[in-house]
Amino acid sequence: MKKFINALEPSAKSHKYAKYTYFYEGTQYIFASACGHLFQAKMPEEIDANNKQWKIEKLQLPDILPLKAISSSKAYFNCLKELVKRNDIDEIVVCTDPDREGQLIWALIAKNLKMSAPVTRVWIHEWTKAGLSKAFKDRKDNTYYKNLETAGLCRMQADYFIGMNGTRVNTKAFGGYKNVINEGRVQSPTRFLVAKLEKEIQNFKPEDYWTITLTTTSDDSEHLSLQSGRLSHKEASSLEAQLHSLPYTMHKEVNLKEVRCPMLYKTNDVNMEAINALGLSAEKTTNILQKLYQDYGLTTYPRTDIQQISVSSSKEVMKIVDSLDGIGLVDEIIDDIKENHRTFQKHLINFSAGEMPHEAITPTYDGEPSKIIGQLSSEEKAVYLMVVKRFLQGFYPPAKVEETKVSTDANGVKFSCTGKIIVEANWMKINGIPKDNILPHITDGKDYHYVNHKVEKKTTKPPARYTEASLLKAMENAGRFVEDKKAKSILKEVKGIGTEATRSDILKKLYKTGFLVKKGKVIYPTDKTMALVDILPNSPLTSPMMTAQLETKLSMVEKGKMSFKEFMGSVNEQVDELVNSAKDNSGKTIDSVAPIKSQSSQKSLDSIGICPFCGREMKENSKSYYCPGYKDGCNFSIWKEIAGKKISKTTVRTLLNKGQTSKLKGFTSRNGKKFDAVLHINKGTHKVEFKF
Repeated sequence: MKKFINALEPSAKSHKYAKYTYFYEGTQYIFASACGHLFQAKMPEEIDANNKQWKIEKLQLPDILPLKAISSSKAYFNCLKELVKRNDIDEIVVCTDPDREGQLIWALIAKNLKMSAPVTRVWIHEWTKAGLSKAFKDRKDNTYYKNLETAGLCRMQADYFIGMNGTRVNTKAFGGYKNVINEGRVQSPTRFLVAKLEKEIQNFKPEDYWTITLTTTSDDSEHLSLQSGRLSHKEASSLEAQLHSLPYTMHKEVNLKEVRCPMLYKTNDVNMEAINALGLSAEKTTNILQKLYQDYGLTTYPRTDIQQISVSSSKEVMKIVDSLDGIGLVDEIIDDIKENHRTFQKHLINFSAGEMPHEAITPTYDGEPSKIIGQLSSEEKAVYLMVVKRFLQGFYPPAKVEETKVSTDANGVKFSCTGKIIVEANWMKINGIPKDNILPHITDGKDYHYVNHKVEKKTTKPPARYTEASLLKAMENAGRFVEDKKAKSILKEVKGIGTEATRSDILKKLYKTGFLVKKGKVIYPTDKTMALVDILPNSPLTSPMMTAQLETKLSMVEKGKMSFKEFMGSVNEQVDELVNSAKDNSGKTIDSVAPIKSQSSQKSLDSIGICPFCGREMKENSKSYYCPGYKDGCNFSIWKEIAGKKISKTTVRTLLNKGQTSKLKGFTSRNGKKFDAVLHINKGTHKVEFKF
């Protein structure tokens, strides 16, 4: 008999199974992949015909959403379906990601399989050979994770109920054709963060202030410069007249600090550093990380919020060092690590018994970089080098930094300056040692003489707008934007809104749907976003609080303290609030803002306009202009020839922009008679029809 093992990622050593997709069969085991989600919830109009027409009403949805197979993944499911029917299968082993989402992926698949063999679950803590072997040996009956499965289903349904209802009611209330108001539990509060900052900038009133730079003697020939804080014009003028005659008793504090190397990379950190240091977008960096992992095998799993490696992995770090030897990027560092027998720093290793769904992003030891490095593009090589250097910093002890602070008092006004000297660089030398800021020698408690001063008038500046790096950081630290202490704590625990895997996709979606625009490195909200915030300033979708409340309840579900029915009851209350908010404010129109297109999409010949029902860019093939959202249930299309008349791109653009055309000539009926008519988009049927 054989054990059937289902994992999340496809196997590199897989084979074709009939007309289906990949699996690997050995003497005792069969391995097959799920390749992520294979099922999704049906579209609202597929569930109930009354949902076809968008209204400012709550959608008619059942307690448990019906599922449909994702068309692009049907072959994976067909393979699994055939394999579990085999008579020689005595156990089904689930190896999806050890978290809520991984459990949900299997649960949705299992609902559509007929299985007779028992199902067990592998919970992977460490991604090494020893760790995987232990996890497999310690596998449990899958029913042990029933509460986690329920929590996963709750999360999926909450996102669907909130997103689908919010998008439809707000589009109907405030938008319309080519003006879909997309809503979601992550994208809505993210754009609100940008809009809130923009309002702060718009309402900012600059104020003048003054500072004084005071120069005194020191124990050296070099003079010492100290800086005041902010002063009013009156304070600065009064003090300036006295500075030349005052004694200056200096107070000196010297601290020798140990600065540990930074934690290993998680996804958000790589994105932010690549944006700041390399000028790459979050989307570009995410794609590069995936390629380094999946195509080249040079780095570990790229979608992680963990900044440590496991104990088992820490025993393999010298194998990684060996694999990097001779590739021409870090040879001197490798030699130093080996010659001095350096060891990996303990704060980068997770010694706790807690679960690690994934580990930090590091180089792999079996990726053969010496053979692959020449295949990398300059951008791929730069991101890979970032990961390599962050990992190698972990072999060096803390840097020793001497910080000196000197201060004095002038009639109650404090003047100060700071200096910093790198005593032992250690890990800092890998990315370049920071420049020392050396102060002239000063004796603590000694009086020094006035030399000169400089008064400067300055003006306060508004807060800086977000860049992709700072917005990703804000999403991760969303607890800063709520006042409730419990909500702050929850958002800190769940690491903000969105995940390491989804945040860059959220930004991409907000650009594409016309809510945000990036100019250079700076992100601006569009007028559409600002208008929406003005109309719905207190919508629950505008605050990260919704995520905090949702995660609290999901935690209760995982612990068996809240039922599925109770959870969905609370979600429905939030949906009712969204619908009522839209009804109370309906009649106010938000102007459409065209999505910002990338250079590649601007040059694309198949982009013709926006689907009026789901907001996606329409595409063109030989017979029609169609919405690419057909996989998710949006079947809107416009034929290139209607009743014998060829429909031009100009006509299609008019139809998409205005909902109808002017009267067109040259149509031919089935009886061969010529006629004129207006083409219009029927909101109820989602079809192009004649209007006479």
